[in-house]
Amino acid sequence: MRLTTGQKETRSVTYLVAAQLLIFQSSLGQYVTPIYFGVLARQLDYTNQQLAAIGTTEAAASIFVVIAIALFIGRLNMRKLCLVAAGMLTAATLACALTTDPVVLLMLRALVGASATVISSSGMVYVAATAIPVRWFGVQMTLTTLLTMAGLAGMPIIERQFGLPGFYVTLVLLAPGTFWAAFVLPAHPKPASEALKGDSSLAASAGWLNPAAIIGLLAILAYAAYIYPMYNFSDRIGTAIGLAPVYIGFVLSATTPIGVVGSLLATTLGNRFGAVRPIAASAVLAGIGYLYFHFSTDVVGFWVAISVMSFIWNFAQPYLVSTVGRADPDGRFVFLNGLAFEGGRILTTFLFAASLSAIGPAGPALLGTVLMTLSALLIYVAVRFIRTGKAQGVESPRQAH
Repeated sequence: MRLTTGQKETRSVTYLVAAQLLIFQSSLGQYVTPIYFGVLARQLDYTNQQLAAIGTTEAAASIFVVIAIALFIGRLNMRKLCLVAAGMLTAATLACALTTDPVVLLMLRALVGASATVISSSGMVYVAATAIPVRWFGVQMTLTTLLTMAGLAGMPIIERQFGLPGFYVTLVLLAPGTFWAAFVLPAHPKPASEALKGDSSLAASAGWLNPAAIIGLLAILAYAAYIYPMYNFSDRIGTAIGLAPVYIGFVLSATTPIGVVGSLLATTLGNRFGAVRPIAASAVLAGIGYLYFHFSTDVVGFWVAISVMSFIWNFAQPYLVSTVGRADPDGRFVFLNGLAFEGGRILTTFLFAASLSAIGPAGPALLGTVLMTLSALLIYVAVRFIRTGKAQGVESPRQAH
């Protein structure tokens, strides 16, 4: 059964706001990482190797903790888990302001990365349990993008006025809201929709043998393998066609509102067209962006390629994450979404670099088109599993009768 945008949301306003706040707390710190690295380099004379070590350690700690928690998520009290993670994130972030020792800072940032990922992953589980998760993931993407824009613009000003301590204090300003959110949310969310309630026990029976959820995560990995490297290599792509770094930065900033349009569109459409068609449309749009850039490898082509990437980033993600949520009402695979995003970024970074060298500026856009097409195909297969009652690897009671 497919949910529609007209279905009534059964979650309270308190629940919906709290779930968003969990994701907000970690989003600000994660998306201003480029600014943070610049602050460490200027204020503490950190080398690129030291900055790379911090980033790698945060990612490794996040992956380890998320996998460990996902193994036992059905038996954990997520409210208490989020409260502990929020306390750890706040304490570790503030402690960073008290040290200049690289080793100590490295350990503290590992705690920050792990606790922030736990909070954001939990927030995704709570949002996925709403009646119309596409709508609320779209809202989340819209508000997170606006928060990120404010953070990227405001953090340099805070650094100039208050130095590195002011930077850390700003990162925990949302902490009271995070503690409140963790306190008011249920210990473990259950599917809000009548359409999903009947599948919850089946998901529990399948455990980790849930093909629809696994394939959904692979679709997210393919999507992330396009989005993040495309964004990270945007400077190199622009440089390859002769653009100045300042202009490249301007293009990235100017196209960010297009991402907001994408998430607002996902919020408006909700599940009216299912998940397959929006992801397929994203793949077609990626192809159009590549073809335009291929035949117009200039400033206009660069604008088009980055605009397409920004739109797809926010438009496709709500459908991808909500599909995993439909296949996995218990939330164990939803909790691993962050792992899929990180995996996609890691797996294709070298492929994007190679495509840029071998094919030219339009190479990454071509690779991105292939990856988004793969993501659409995987989502199609995942949805087929869900519709035929095979999402949980066992026969659906409704089919049996």
